[in-house]
Amino acid sequence: MSFFGGIKKIIKPLVDVPKWIGYRQLVKTNRLLFSFVKKFFIPDQTKTQESFQTALDRLKLTEVDLGQRMKEFSRLMWIWIFLFLISISYSIHLLRQNSLRGFFPCLGVSIIILTQVFRYHFWIFQIKQRRLGCSFRDWLAAQLTIGKKKQ
Repeated sequence: MSFFGGIKKIIKPLVDVPKWIGYRQLVKTNRLLFSFVKKFFIPDQTKTQESFQTALDRLKLTEVDLGQRMKEFSRLMWIWIFLFLISISYSIHLLRQNSLRGFFPCLGVSIIILTQVFRYHFWIFQIKQRRLGCSFRDWLAAQLTIGKKKQ
């Protein structure tokens, strides 16, 4: 046995770096974090495919109910737009006052409010299209074609 081999046998049991840094706990935390991120960004696939009409029949909804829902979603969407405009104007006010500590949280709240605007507009879009399972691309393509038609 060499000199360094003997020192290695003596020191190795005393120096357990993975145990010191909590390697197992770090691995568990990373796996949990990545599984959360994966669940957050990758939606679950539906088990069954259902058409719009069968969903209406299953939920016992009529055309009057759909019209009422569209009015509700539209009203809620405009409320969220109003709240978005208030929050974004307040964040601009904070930016002008050189208050970055207030600007960034307010900007974050504005973005969250904007997601609610998208949510209700997307639901209205699905009802107008009379199609379930529309994607973001479908919605975006429809919005871009509407913009071209108005010009």
